[in-house]
Amino acid sequence: MALQITDMKQFLMLILTQLLRFTTIELKDSIARVGGFLWYIVAGERREIVRENLKTIKGRVNESDVRRIFINFALVYSDILNIPNMTPSYLHSMVKSEDVDLLKIELERGKGVILVASHLGGMELAGPYLSILGYSLFSVAESKGPGMDFFRFYLHYRERFGSTILRLEEKRLAFTLIRLLKENKIVVLVGDRDIQGTGVDCEFFGRVTPFPRGVSLLAKKAGAPLIVGFMTLDTDTPRYITRFFPPLYPEDYDSVEDLMKATIELFEKEISMYPEQWFVFQRVWKEKSLAKRQIGQ
Repeated sequence: MALQITDMKQFLMLILTQLLRFTTIELKDSIARVGGFLWYIVAGERREIVRENLKTIKGRVNESDVRRIFINFALVYSDILNIPNMTPSYLHSMVKSEDVDLLKIELERGKGVILVASHLGGMELAGPYLSILGYSLFSVAESKGPGMDFFRFYLHYRERFGSTILRLEEKRLAFTLIRLLKENKIVVLVGDRDIQGTGVDCEFFGRVTPFPRGVSLLAKKAGAPLIVGFMTLDTDTPRYITRFFPPLYPEDYDSVEDLMKATIELFEKEISMYPEQWFVFQRVWKEKSLAKRQIGQ
């Protein structure tokens, strides 16, 4: 049954991608807004999760903000589905970059770059965009959850302009990432969810949630700078805006845990700027206080 559902999802994505070839941006966005609103109506449990997320981030929640997350996600996803139809010049015209030269500056140091993203805005579009700017990117993505068939299918979108996607579940992934950094490549990791269930408890917006330790550990092992960046929908730009925080240098932090704390603080900063674009529809926070697995202990 699960295989049939996956096959149907792939089929629908292919159909929508083809239809988008003949659709204006205005019509595409109108359809996406309607689709996002309908999803908001029927997604009862996920609505509750989004409410909890927003209340934790903002201290309060308006139903219009909850609805906006579903609509924003639909707008971004419609752009993701349109990636196979895009030319490099079209994608370039959709994005305004801020501080993207930070990547070039850090690569000149010769230690590679660990680019860390959260589930904020159009993170799936950031890889193709940076690729058309000439950066060699190697991103890590989960295959266990969606399944290998869908993982391979989705590469058609993720690798459209030259990015390389590595499986999170690869046995020698850590060695591969260290080698790539030593070759002065950019490694892209998503760091705001403990997908593998091996994280340590951290304080995040004043509550407890497990965070993956691997991002900061990799930076320490490889000596590579860690840059937190994001791409979000923005009404003052052609479509998206990219921003990068100043690099975090592993040698400036006494421990992996200290580097984790600094990274989490940047996640809090960017998500606070765009809370209606943090697309996390799973429960994040624990109800208990910081426990024995808390970082720094």
